Amino acid sequence: MSRELATTNGHITLTDEMKDAILSSPFIALTSVSKVGVPHLIVVGKVKNIAEDSQLIFGVYKMEQTRKNLTETGWLQAVVVSGKVGYRFTGKAVAQNDEVTLTIEQAAALL
Repeated sequence: MSRELATTNGHITLTDEMKDAILSSPFIALTSVSKVGVPHLIVVGKVKNIAEDSQLIFGVYKMEQTRKNLTETGWLQAVVVSGKVGYRFTGKAVAQNDEVTLTIEQAAALL
């Protein structure tokens, strides 16, 4: 597994291996954090879209606490695992209308 990550303007550029793991992961864990530091973990289905090789877009179904936390702190982590490949993506996220967009600033291989 390649551990070198290209960055552009402080954002991670997703590799093909990362994209494959994201798109084939049956579920994705998302963790947001409140302004007082309380983490909130949810599990979502597939990513809706990968944009600009550095953003993950998720469809919103409720996500009330996640949306509140994003308004307060803007931080989000996404964990994807597919087979023996896994990654943790961290960055700033915004909730707008029926989507949450995570702009990836850090990526770490998990497996």
